[in-house]
Amino acid sequence: MIVGTGNITGVTSRPEWDTYFFRMATLVATRSTCPSRAVGCVIVDMETKHVISTGYNGAARGTAHCGEGCMNRESGKSWEKCRAVHAELNAVLNAAKNGVSTDGCRMYLTTTPCVFCSRTLINAGVKEVYAMAKYTHDDAIALLTEGGIKVKVISPVELTDLVRFV
Repeated sequence: MIVGTGNITGVTSRPEWDTYFFRMATLVATRSTCPSRAVGCVIVDMETKHVISTGYNGAARGTAHCGEGCMNRESGKSWEKCRAVHAELNAVLNAAKNGVSTDGCRMYLTTTPCVFCSRTLINAGVKEVYAMAKYTHDDAIALLTEGGIKVKVISPVELTDLVRFV
């Protein structure tokens, strides 16, 4: 069977690009080491549709995983006790480490960014943030918009279709 030709018996249709990248973000989130929330991120050059970087939330390289060395904090509070690097920040850092620009890219996330990450995305030149769910920080979305980043949060109905793996 030749996958993707659309004319061979048994071949299902290919997913739309947004669906494809959201499914990737969901898969990337499974690598998270944070006991509080698993978040995945995929950065895409939309001109070429190439993935330039991915990231998930978890402890910094070479340090104990969050579950092993977490400084026990309530989710969404006491950030100074959190040892995790957020998914979107990890994705930007991974791109930088590999010498790849994020300028003008779209970011696919399982959850909208926090305020700190929003500031980072603005300065990294990200132009669009597409998210599967809204995090608790409304001011982060306002900041992204003010910084010139288009934000799209997927509706629950769209989400059901997006993450259904065939």
